[in-house]
Amino acid sequence: MTPARPSSIDSSPPSDGSPPARTRLLLAALRLFSEQGYAKTSIRAIATAAQANVAAVSYYFGDKAALYSAVFSEPLGDMHSLIPDFTQPGMSLGEALQCYFRGALAPLNQGELMRQCVRLHIREMLEPTGQWEREMEKDVRQPHEALLKLLCRHMDVATVDDDMHRLALTIAGLAFQLWSHREVVEAVRPQLLDTPEAVDVWARRMAAYALAMVTAEQALRAPAAQASLPSSPAARSPRRKRTPQ
Repeated sequence: MTPARPSSIDSSPPSDGSPPARTRLLLAALRLFSEQGYAKTSIRAIATAAQANVAAVSYYFGDKAALYSAVFSEPLGDMHSLIPDFTQPGMSLGEALQCYFRGALAPLNQGELMRQCVRLHIREMLEPTGQWEREMEKDVRQPHEALLKLLCRHMDVATVDDDMHRLALTIAGLAFQLWSHREVVEAVRPQLLDTPEAVDVWARRMAAYALAMVTAEQALRAPAAQASLPSSPAARSPRRKRTPQ
């Protein structure tokens, strides 16, 4: 059931040019949840920080749990929304990978908003509420499956095996590492992330690195290369123990 709209809530932007109430609530919740965690952040504190009516939280989001869920996907978007972009038919693998990385790295242009989102994800892992499992399905598993299918199609791999999963996870990890190590990059070489153009260079480079990984995986999957790979530990003969002299 849709809640009745409180007469005191106005969804239009205020006359002073500040964002509408829903946006202010979302941004205030992101900041407070990332700093204090879910349990220690109250609805009243969020409303006060957003300069909004407490009833606005109920109207726009339903409850605290729904608001918490919204801050994981709305401020920076989500990986699931990228699937239709990088899986379009007719794109070369290089084009598809550039599209994938441009979308995955776009949040890096958001500055402090990006930092708060990273802190929020880290805090959720340390103080789990169950949201992480839901995010895993939408923002990790589904994009992973889409990337996996894309790679298999372009590499003409009929059966998905562990090595294809390794390849897809490693490619996705390029973007994740830059997300999680943003402050390290800024400390070492700040100009690598200080403009949208700089982030776009990362996307093009990562697409090139990913293509190199694909080429390497194709070489490893060749029969001659497979024959030269060391056997698994379970298949190796155990070493004989030396008899004490």
